Amino acid sequence: MQRIPQRKVCRPVGRTTGFSLIEIMIAVVIIGILIVMITPQLLRASGRAQNTACAGNVRTISAALAEYQLIHGQLPAGNSTQQIQALVSDGLLSNDALSGNYVIQDSDANNIAVTCLSPGGM
Repeated sequence: MQRIPQRKVCRPVGRTTGFSLIEIMIAVVIIGILIVMITPQLLRASGRAQNTACAGNVRTISAALAEYQLIHGQLPAGNSTQQIQALVSDGLLSNDALSGNYVIQDSDANNIAVTCLSPGGM
């Protein structure tokens, strides 16, 4: 039987396997471009979520004020913070659920306006 000669693989001298500097730089640039494209989207989504939460809290406070008026025959006395605390102490509002700054304007018992000044407690 004859022996089949094995081929020798020639590799360039000093060349090792792995990524070149250019390949790594291209990957870093692509990641940077993706971050620049995604970041504004995330910030807009966060702002929309805070505004939605603020609108929900305004509806909750308005409903709690109406219920307080039904129970006590009048609206809570004091400024907005004191009125919200009165709603919390009566168990009509959960203090943990509220975030943000709210102003309650009650010109009379039938016209109550709740405004969110800063969503998310900012």
